[in-house]
Amino acid sequence: MTSLNFPWPNPPLEKATIIGHTTPTSVRLWVRGAQAGEYAIVVDEGENFSLSDLNPISTFRLTPDTDLTHVVTLEGLKPDTRYRYAIFSGHNASDRTWELGHDHPLYFRTFPEQSPSLTFGFYSCHMPYVGDRLTSLDFWQSFEEELTDAQARFVVGVGDQIYVDGNDKLDLLEKLKQTQFNPPSQEEMIDWYREIYQHYWGLEPIQSIFRQFPNYMLWDDHEIMDGWGSLTDSELEARLHQGWQFNASEDTLKLTQEMFLAARQVYQEYQHSHNPPTDIANHQFDYHFDYGLCAFYALDMRGQRDFNRSELRILGEAQWERFETWLDRQYTSDRRLLGIISPMPAVHLDNFVVNQFDIPYLGLTDDLRDKWNHERHWQERNRLLDQLFKFCQTTGRPVLFISGDVHIGAAFRLFNTDFPEAQVFQLTSSPITHATIRQSARKILKMLVQQRGELQDFPDRSPYQFENLYLCRHNNFGMVRIKEEEGELSVIYDVFSEASRGEGVIEKKRLRII
Repeated sequence: MTSLNFPWPNPPLEKATIIGHTTPTSVRLWVRGAQAGEYAIVVDEGENFSLSDLNPISTFRLTPDTDLTHVVTLEGLKPDTRYRYAIFSGHNASDRTWELGHDHPLYFRTFPEQSPSLTFGFYSCHMPYVGDRLTSLDFWQSFEEELTDAQARFVVGVGDQIYVDGNDKLDLLEKLKQTQFNPPSQEEMIDWYREIYQHYWGLEPIQSIFRQFPNYMLWDDHEIMDGWGSLTDSELEARLHQGWQFNASEDTLKLTQEMFLAARQVYQEYQHSHNPPTDIANHQFDYHFDYGLCAFYALDMRGQRDFNRSELRILGEAQWERFETWLDRQYTSDRRLLGIISPMPAVHLDNFVVNQFDIPYLGLTDDLRDKWNHERHWQERNRLLDQLFKFCQTTGRPVLFISGDVHIGAAFRLFNTDFPEAQVFQLTSSPITHATIRQSARKILKMLVQQRGELQDFPDRSPYQFENLYLCRHNNFGMVRIKEEEGELSVIYDVFSEASRGEGVIEKKRLRII
């Protein structure tokens, strides 16, 4: 393994599990072991049973090829049932070496077949390091407590679950820049990404949530490099350019593409592998899942993003076809609400800021082009909003955007005069931990968000309008509570934040969305 030679303040992840995609009759369990070899899993209902008496229901092998990770899919389970499980190495009952779930029990619960209510948590932007120091993780512990108290059924990580940059002592793009004339192999880059995951996720408060609740995840740019997909080839090449360097564009772009391929492989290993199954051979990272009265679609906004394309620069045509097929099916489904997991919010920065400050020497280019509201994305944004507003208007069912990325917690309502009955809302949580953002920068970010207005658009269209319902500039996580009672649907959004008046003080803002 090629090390980053970074003085991590915490030990790396070794043995761990993550509860992944769950249904009424199945669950996907992500496992990482301390060493390569043969493993098996035992599963049973209830509390009082002897693990050593159970026969394994699945065996698997951990290898260095996937960094000692594997996903076990358990099927034929009972709906809304709590199961205990444990993992051991060795083949026979007499030589079992218990790895996980023996001394400290591990559990998962299947989803119900039908449910009139749902509570889930979501977060984004986990960056707890300042240089080689680790900041307080108390807020993650608060997240776990609130999830437990609310009996949340799953958690959504909406992007930037790690940062490969943004730290003045650890930045993979800077490392690549320093080594480009003795360039690392793709295998070495893969080792870099794996090391970052192992330490970011090796923290006990994060692991505690991963092993207790089903986790759905999406990547964003910081799992690859800052602004990935929002730069032209020349701008990307310039990020690695040395002042005295000539004619290096082809080799430089090849290095960044190899960096992306390494990031993609490790994202699959650590995050996407426990999401709902998709066509990995064609690098499909968008997916959908259901819970009771709700249907969710998670949009991959990084794997296919390319600012150099003439159209559909964010999602790409193949993902659009999958999404539109899913949306067509929802017209005849019995789901009462659609959740669109979109790492990038549909509404955020002032339109003027997004489109007038896209000037390379200001250093804001990729951040502004990331936004749906950038003029190069208007056609694709409108295609998404038009279809969702039409669905709402036709069916009377609401849509929630679940977003992250922007280092602001927020809630918005969107309107359009062509669809007067549509109920479309955007809920944003970001960041859960970001140790390097100064309070002055957070205040500026908050100031740049409009309270109400119109999304800039082509002159021949009725523009989309929006109203800001709430803004939070502190570290935050979100909890969404959906309930149907006597035919009426209600949605409550609780925003939990680190209060400015004192460390360790948690504030909650409750918003009745519907």
